[in-house]
Amino acid sequence: MKGNADLLLHPVRMRIVQQLLLNKPLTIAQLVEILGDVPQATLYRHINLLLEANLIEVIETKKVKGTEERKFSVKIDNLQIPESEIETISQEDHIRHFSVFHGNLLQLATSYLANTSPKQYEQEGFSYAYVPLHLSDEEFKELIQSIHQAIEKVVHNEITPERTTRIFASMFIPQDSQEL
Repeated sequence: MKGNADLLLHPVRMRIVQQLLLNKPLTIAQLVEILGDVPQATLYRHINLLLEANLIEVIETKKVKGTEERKFSVKIDNLQIPESEIETISQEDHIRHFSVFHGNLLQLATSYLANTSPKQYEQEGFSYAYVPLHLSDEEFKELIQSIHQAIEKVVHNEITPERTTRIFASMFIPQDSQEL
């Protein structure tokens, strides 16, 4: 079986998981409609891989026109890529995974920008930044811990009409001080 990185950082599977994180549980038909360019047979294949890996689950089944319709949800606690796995992935695979991750972020941002007036960016919280931080290892660990604590407080919030879904993407890239 593939590791979580290969399972999650695949272009189609990443989009499936993303939609299940952004929306309430969804059926295959709803995913086909939302994703648009993914054939239903391909979607089934990727859903089955995610189910086998225990990254998503069926939370509801019902009969619709003589067939069983299933609603899928992510198992958010299983979406982490273990440190032991990260250490065994080749550099080439890390580059491939990062490319998929970056491509997905680019698609999300492009879609938002194409459908939203710049006048709404500040109100809706759209921003991007590049900020060099000068931190000791201990300061960096404290920063990461505080970010994790802040996110943990809100990550399980339910979707409500009063809440706007905002995607938080993070990345830290260590720089050799001689490169700067």
